[in-house]
Amino acid sequence: MAQFNFDTNNAPKSERNFELLPAGWYTAQVTESEIVPLASGLGQALKLTFEVLQDGYRNRKVWARLNIQHSGSPEAERIANEQLRDLCESIGVVRMSDTVELHNKPTQIRVKIREDKTGKYEPQNEVIGYKPVGGSAAHAGAIVGGMAQRAATPPANAAVASAAASAAGGSTPPWAKKAA
Repeated sequence: MAQFNFDTNNAPKSERNFELLPAGWYTAQVTESEIVPLASGLGQALKLTFEVLQDGYRNRKVWARLNIQHSGSPEAERIANEQLRDLCESIGVVRMSDTVELHNKPTQIRVKIREDKTGKYEPQNEVIGYKPVGGSAAHAGAIVGGMAQRAATPPANAAVASAAASAAGGSTPPWAKKAA
């Protein structure tokens, strides 16, 4: 036991809300990003933390986990690369060499509620889509104009290279191929 004086009158009340966000579109921005190994050991995921910017849900956090490299499931990797491209296009990023380039740029995220069919986990929010805030023609023009530059510079890492190759709609570029 330890002697400790505490008075709840002198401590701030928590304003955290752990209720799920209703399914729908929200204005948000990436505040954290990290590449982590998959639990299966078969690749890597890009883990993104989004902070909601709109009133009513301001400062709430939701997460996306994109399987950017998955040797056991090319389909999972393809889906992740499509989602990463959608995110990049929604914020005007054509090429990136560091995931910090995704940070602090408002976008629209589509949130759904994912139910665990096994009953092992509580329902949770999942980010499943991205689109530009406002969807302006100028923004779309900037994205299209930058597409020609997409393959001009090799990305800094294989995960980004894989995303760039998928985004370009083609095969894996030479700098992203694994040594035999």
